[in-house]
Amino acid sequence: YGGGPLLYEGFSLAVAPGERVQLAAPSGAGKTTLARILAGYERPRAGTVLVDGAPLPRRGRCPVQLVGQHPELTVDPRQTMAAVLAEAGAAPEEVERLRALLGIRDRWLTRYPRELSGGELQRFCIARALAASPRYLIADEVSTMLDAVTQAQIWSVLLAEARARDLGLVFVSHSPALAARIATRVVPLA
Repeated sequence: YGGGPLLYEGFSLAVAPGERVQLAAPSGAGKTTLARILAGYERPRAGTVLVDGAPLPRRGRCPVQLVGQHPELTVDPRQTMAAVLAEAGAAPEEVERLRALLGIRDRWLTRYPRELSGGELQRFCIARALAASPRYLIADEVSTMLDAVTQAQIWSVLLAEARARDLGLVFVSHSPALAARIATRVVPLA
């Protein structure tokens, strides 16, 4: 940033479909920046992000979806939650299926992001990402601010969907127990 030193010089990462890769590094090491680059939200100074040999699309549906730890920063505060889900462009049946899996209640659909708890809002962000039919999902501390029961429910859904869809999953977590349970591979960044 701002002409400073590169975060990851000479870095290369390949993630196979169905693989679950943890990015491991201490706080402040640039894991979120890397997640944003992998999902196409940031551009690297050098190098490229490829899916099946092609660069990420500049417009339209992206085969890589990012769910971050701050869901309130990734939704339009002027949209109802039904509109937020509609952004994925998925069939209504798929949206209903994901809502049921994630415990998204009907009455939440007419609310605005500020009217939901962090955990409720995070469920919408996960549903929206999965409804976009990604090939790869980047999960950056998606359950950090949630209680243990909600964490377990969300990770159960994410893992089941990753298996069913053969999704490549890249995740950031500071929880050794969670990483040990989920990761098929750990990539140390620092």
